[in-house]
Amino acid sequence: MKPRTWFSALVLIAAAGFSSTPSASIPSPQEGAGSIALALVGGRIYVSPFQEPIKDGVVIIQDGKIVAVGRKGHVKVAEGTGMLDCSGMFIMAGFQNSHVHFTESKWNNAAQLPDGQLTSQLQGMFSQYGFTSAVDTGSMLENTLALRQRVESGEVLGPRILTAGSPLYPPNGVPYYVKSTLPPEIMKLLPQPATPAEAVQQVDEHVAQGADIIKLFTGSWVAKGQVVTMPLDVAKAAVAEAHKKGKLVFAHPSNVAGFQIALQAGVDVLAHTVEDTRGWNPSYIFQMEAHGMSLIPTLKLFVNDDNLKDILQEAHDYSQVYGQILFGTDVGFLPDYDPTQEYLLMQQAGMDFDHILDSLTTAPAKRFGESNVRGQIKAGMDADLVIVTRDPESDIRNLTRVNYTFRGGRIIYSVAER
Repeated sequence: MKPRTWFSALVLIAAAGFSSTPSASIPSPQEGAGSIALALVGGRIYVSPFQEPIKDGVVIIQDGKIVAVGRKGHVKVAEGTGMLDCSGMFIMAGFQNSHVHFTESKWNNAAQLPDGQLTSQLQGMFSQYGFTSAVDTGSMLENTLALRQRVESGEVLGPRILTAGSPLYPPNGVPYYVKSTLPPEIMKLLPQPATPAEAVQQVDEHVAQGADIIKLFTGSWVAKGQVVTMPLDVAKAAVAEAHKKGKLVFAHPSNVAGFQIALQAGVDVLAHTVEDTRGWNPSYIFQMEAHGMSLIPTLKLFVNDDNLKDILQEAHDYSQVYGQILFGTDVGFLPDYDPTQEYLLMQQAGMDFDHILDSLTTAPAKRFGESNVRGQIKAGMDADLVIVTRDPESDIRNLTRVNYTFRGGRIIYSVAER
């Protein structure tokens, strides 16, 4: 593993290539900021991963929502509606990266950094690759919450951010690659609950401070080749308290023992495939599926491991039993933001385009209980959309050829503006 470092307004319609050719039917836009309707016309629309795409389609968005979807000629466009020609392009629901970190030094002091700098950094890490949601699985909670607040206020353009804040580690179990980069005064602040009561207290504090999920290191690399596991009673207490508070629990397993603790404790999401596969039993796949555990493969993280073939097999086997897979890259820990290699490794593990798109859209929406508002292109859904210039079904690498990223009907990335 590599060492970890811890710590505009809407694009103008004219510049984006819009026109306002009048048409009929959908009611005229109401007056007021943000109420002007916009039609995306002529693209191939992937309504949902396992549905036949709409060719030469139309998506109409208004007030941050999708208000109509269908074939060109079947969806009428009201007079005064802005139009974006998407002919030859491919439109999908906004992507979610379910494993990221805001731990690089450039995120420090997020409350005070210039708007434009933060927007540019978020575009470089997320928006230019179509990510409209990002799940931070370990960072300084106060700093990441400040970043999120600035995004949600509209002053900074970027994805929706969910965060765990600091993970909970085993006693004396902070990973070596974290210890090597943190000063002693910060190390003392990292939660390492030794008892169930301490675990409950830490979860309560995290949630009270604004954490959206809880992250456990059920297995932690304290040295190269040495994993310390979280006591099972501590993990169970943390999971039970998080669930009581309505929060999902993610786990970093590292090895088979760490995986077994996560499974027995009732963890919701395995944040990585099991890296140290010694002792791995294929029956564990069925146990994961039976427990409804989601898997974030993060295959790119392990690309230099000698046992990569075995790690790929884990992801393959889970996809074959239709276990829920969420896309994630560990970006922020990994300095390379481009998700192309992760897509290719997922294909190598046997996942086809539909399942990879599912891991980016419908699966995370379902996992987070938000299938009624995001993850598909349907009337009533949030207008979180990605438009790419080349066919992603013919070449999975085309998922990164993003022309526009919309979040809540607002352009947060346009290739023309880079």
